[in-house]
Amino acid sequence: MASAATPTSLVETASATLFVALELSRSTWLVALHSPLTNKVSQHRLDGGDTDGLLALIARKRGQAEEKLGQPVRVVCCFEAGYDGFWLHRWLCARGIENRVLDAASLLVNRRARRAKTDRLDAAGLLRTLMALERGEMQVCRVVHVPTPAQEDARRRSRERARL
Repeated sequence: MASAATPTSLVETASATLFVALELSRSTWLVALHSPLTNKVSQHRLDGGDTDGLLALIARKRGQAEEKLGQPVRVVCCFEAGYDGFWLHRWLCARGIENRVLDAASLLVNRRARRAKTDRLDAAGLLRTLMALERGEMQVCRVVHVPTPAQEDARRRSRERARL
């Protein structure tokens, strides 16, 4: 009689990807993380613009996952296009973090029920959307084309004139 194969643990079968979603505001950043080690989402609050704190948090979680898995862990991040522009996208990419800027109007929401609107729920929704994009589900939202700094500066002039 052949023995049944022993089931592998979640850690062994998990993809080595750390998912990060950022809910940005002027005063605070809410960071939602999904580690390949657990099936839970952890959320952390940072001061708005605290890039050093963000990088330290990502490095700590990535290090923990790499130590447990014994292999390199890829980091994939996302946030909604908005007030901050695209400087954060460029900053993350320069540090080896894959990033996607999502069109906020294209994110799917439940239209049947009255929707609660909190940063915590928005961050969790962004994280689920990012994970769906990574699985290949391109219809869940639209990824914004990030302009070059020169293109962004050219837009700024016309926006300032319109505001005046």
